[in-house]
Amino acid sequence: MSADLPVVDSLTLPTTLVAVDDATAAAILGLSPSRLRHHVRLGNVAPHFSGTKPLYLISELERFVEHLPTHPEHLPTV
Repeated sequence: MSADLPVVDSLTLPTTLVAVDDATAAAILGLSPSRLRHHVRLGNVAPHFSGTKPLYLISELERFVEHLPTHPEHLPTV
């Protein structure tokens, strides 16, 4: 593996990465693929498609994370 490329769970990512497939998107977000699909169904994440293959823009994944709550929903804030 090249030392200048970022690594995410043993995946080497090029520095000019624009979009990733669903398995890689889930790994980048730290979610299971089924949880990612759940967020897609809710409209929280919008994939683009190449044929039937969903592709997720890195900027869309960043936007998704930035809009997540900062506290767990089931815990009261003090």
